[in-house]
Amino acid sequence: MVSNLQAVRDAIEQGKALAAEFTTGTASFYEDGNTTPVFTTPCRVKKPRPSAFDAGGQTEWSTKRTMVVKVPMTATSGIIRKGLIVQISTPDGDPTINLINFVVQSSLGSQFSAEREVLVTTEVNATPRVT
Repeated sequence: MVSNLQAVRDAIEQGKALAAEFTTGTASFYEDGNTTPVFTTPCRVKKPRPSAFDAGGQTEWSTKRTMVVKVPMTATSGIIRKGLIVQISTPDGDPTINLINFVVQSSLGSQFSAEREVLVTTEVNATPRVT
């Protein structure tokens, strides 16, 4: 019984650490070329993974930046499909997330989850580094 209780406590601590990686916000999904969103929903966003350019002193052409957006399964009034444009607004105004057009690559749901994971990407242009 004591070991089970400790396992539950450990799982809660791991869950808190994972939840801290995500920021709450609002996601607006658009058809390409439209200025009116197809639908807007609350979301949780994990900061984008750094591109290869960010990771080192490379001078390559543009690369992709990928991010995971978690959307409640019941919050959408439309189908989240590949190719939709996503704009995310977070309360802290994070410049790596806000005012950037991301494109939906995939949308995965689970029968065991109340959230749908939407994988989005955007182009990142190489910029000169300060030396």
